[in-house]
Amino acid sequence: MHRVVMVLWIAAVLWGGPRALASAAGAMRVGVPSPSVSYFPLIVAWKKGFFAQQGIQVEFITMRPSIIAAALSSGEIQFTTATGTAAGATLRGFPFKIVAYFSTRLMDSFVVKPQIEAVTDLRGKIVGVDAPGASTHVITTLILRKYQVDPDKEVKILAVGDEEVRLQHLKLGQIDAAMLGPQGVVLARRAGFNTLLDVADEINLPFVGMATTVSLIERQRGDLKRFLGAVLRGIRYSTDRRNHHEMIALLQSWLHLDQETADHTYSVFLKASSKDGTLSRSGMEALVNERKRQLKFTGDVPLERIFDFSVVEEINRDPAK
Repeated sequence: MHRVVMVLWIAAVLWGGPRALASAAGAMRVGVPSPSVSYFPLIVAWKKGFFAQQGIQVEFITMRPSIIAAALSSGEIQFTTATGTAAGATLRGFPFKIVAYFSTRLMDSFVVKPQIEAVTDLRGKIVGVDAPGASTHVITTLILRKYQVDPDKEVKILAVGDEEVRLQHLKLGQIDAAMLGPQGVVLARRAGFNTLLDVADEINLPFVGMATTVSLIERQRGDLKRFLGAVLRGIRYSTDRRNHHEMIALLQSWLHLDQETADHTYSVFLKASSKDGTLSRSGMEALVNERKRQLKFTGDVPLERIFDFSVVEEINRDPAK
């Protein structure tokens, strides 16, 4: 019980919306690893009242990726944005499915000390990531392997915490490189660090979506459709360039960004976003293959075991509803 209370308290502090996070019967609880522009449409749907218009109260709960599978299984949360973690859990036998997608491309960049000019220069260096198995860890190992740098033997990968903590470790000289999101990149550049590469240019791998349990899909399809209807409205609104100035202002207030950082963050978000809440077949295959590689899973897995975009597709056929 104490752990759940602490998780909710942390979420309230990070999200700055205690009324929205108040416990309520029937509220849809979404587990998130950390605040991130990658699921910005969820925040737009919340702030614009799209969930409320569907009669849904939503809670955002910050939790480590390592406990997300257990939280979904127990009903502590109904959804998670950690879709890579959920896909890996499904391969291990958990009854989860990915039901929507926000980011079809990765938004991170490899930020390094000025003297590092190539990925191969990271041999013998320390690279900071969020946590073992988190997206920053996965992306970092993929980039290192692409450039024939062994992440297990030639580089020390250190789990230090979220983006703000990784940036602080860079400034203190405790790590030599880190994978950072759009806002972290701007702050790092101001501090004298360089962007070695943008992951979107290097790896074809989708980033963040929504996953839930098979039980919720089968037994609460009406609730799921109302929830995803609000989510899709958030996607459409956040990616509509006519709302540019409003979205910049929302990013500034939610993530506590200045104008320059919010502008850069929104431009990266637009390039990476799914406009209809789904993934291409190649995107689905890329995600599953990467998780299979991490788990050393050699069996064949049909994509429908991992993904179910049927509700999103149904809503997209009649977006006015």
